Amino acid sequence: MQILDGTDKRTNTNMKLGRKMFAMAAIAAILFAAPALAHTTIQAANIENGATLSGAPSAFEFSFGSAVGLAGLELETLAGEAVAISFDPPRGMQKDFSVALPPLVADAYVLKWRAVAKDGHVMKGEVSFTITG
Repeated sequence: MQILDGTDKRTNTNMKLGRKMFAMAAIAAILFAAPALAHTTIQAANIENGATLSGAPSAFEFSFGSAVGLAGLELETLAGEAVAISFDPPRGMQKDFSVALPPLVADAYVLKWRAVAKDGHVMKGEVSFTITG
C-alpha cells in the first residue's frame, strides 16, 4: 500500500520502529555508562570530616573505593596557614594510603587531597577536623 508521498506504509513503519530502537539503545548506553564515569572518593579514614579529636593523630590513613594516583596532600589551619607535611606522591595506583603528620597543636585543620583516576580525571576533596587537646 502506498502513502501519498510515494513511500510504502511498511517502510514508514520500519523507519519509526528503527528510530524507537535506536533511542532505546542510546538511553541504555547512557544508563550503563554512568557508573563507569563515576569517580571514587575517600571511603574510610582514621580522621573523619568534621571530627573533633582529643589528641593529635600521627598519620592520616585513608582508603579510596578504587585505585587512584595520589597527586597531592596539603594541611592547613582553618585560618589558611600552611602546615608542613612530608608528602612524596607514591608511584602507581593504589587504594590505601598513610601519610605521616607532624606534631599538631590544638587548632582546627583542613587536609586537602588531590587524586587522579585511571582515566586521567582529577578528583579533589577536603577533610576538616579539630584537635582540642
